[in-house]
Amino acid sequence: MNSLPANNSEWLIKKIIMEGGTISFYDYMNLVLNDPDNGYYGSGKANLGFKGDFVTSPSMSNDFAFLLTKQIEEWLIQIKSKLIFDEKLSVLEFGAGDGSLMSSLIDHIMIKNKKISKNVRFIIIEPNKGMIKKQQKKLEKYLKLGFDILWKSLDELEYKSLNGVILANEVLDALPVERIINLKGKIHRQGVSYDIDSRRLFFEEILITKELEKSIAFAQENLNIKIPPKNAPEGWTTEWHIDNRKWLKAVYEKINNGILLVIDYAKEAKRYYSLSNNNGTLISYKNQKIVENFFESPGNCDLTSHVCIETLIYDSETLGFETIGIVKQGEALLSLGLAERLFEIQKELKNDISKAFSRREALLRLVDPICLGDFKWFVFSKFKNKKTKINTICIR
Repeated sequence: MNSLPANNSEWLIKKIIMEGGTISFYDYMNLVLNDPDNGYYGSGKANLGFKGDFVTSPSMSNDFAFLLTKQIEEWLIQIKSKLIFDEKLSVLEFGAGDGSLMSSLIDHIMIKNKKISKNVRFIIIEPNKGMIKKQQKKLEKYLKLGFDILWKSLDELEYKSLNGVILANEVLDALPVERIINLKGKIHRQGVSYDIDSRRLFFEEILITKELEKSIAFAQENLNIKIPPKNAPEGWTTEWHIDNRKWLKAVYEKINNGILLVIDYAKEAKRYYSLSNNNGTLISYKNQKIVENFFESPGNCDLTSHVCIETLIYDSETLGFETIGIVKQGEALLSLGLAERLFEIQKELKNDISKAFSRREALLRLVDPICLGDFKWFVFSKFKNKKTKINTICIR
């Protein structure tokens, strides 16, 4: 029994007690992130940016969206030219944070190509009402200008109704995961329990579900992944992304013709499920710092984990997506003109050295391999006509 001290919140304790004193780690992560009243995202308390708990690429500066817009615009033009239909194209974003990326995308598309912006509907799929309020405030000016911006749930979208580009920037890393642990050569599922006497949360081993067991066995059989790895020590632990395939399937069913761009931290299976990576990739963030204790201030910290490259691609392709390619964020942004953007900033802000330096530093952090440059961009496509091919600037 692995016990950790915790700054517990009464709301979470009550929920765990109501479930008999123990919940799965999957349910714990779901609660602390998505509970509508107390969850980090669910309540809207998530604070992004330099003054918040952590930075995302869009929160660094508008330059990330400026470069990404080049790729999105090119995809939209190609999709429209290759296909014949009357309805608007769609640019859909999952989990839009505080609305920074969508705001900047609309702004850049409007400036660069007004014709496209008038023939595109912008859709945000955001399960957390607290974040929707932030997004609506951020996008208020575009709504007043008459832009077609919708907030929908995935279930509300019609089957094969999307023609366009679907964005998932740092979405999969926030989906709840299962925690699994090696005990005496066998895989067990980790749960989270609460001890009334000590008022502590602690990890406790619980029965593995048939669904989880089947998912792991399927990956081991088809992807040559060994879990636990050979000679794994007692207590070797990792996470398992049980919801990724479900999410991909739900998205696939809504796309008629389009591109899915997934941007996230990701590792190859040989590194993810290795002996050296003996405690998974889970990280908790608060005030720009890593919080080692997953049980500290539940609901007040972000909780995230890396994606496994091979399982994501395998799940996508077996559902029917075509993999156009995978590229590191740093390389993608350089292909989209980051060097030229740096030069433009220097030229535009030659009389404001401080602002120019700040913009330059933000851009360089986007490509820094020890910062955000190591993010992976996964580009998948789905077209009714299997022969349809789309050129992609970000992947050389």
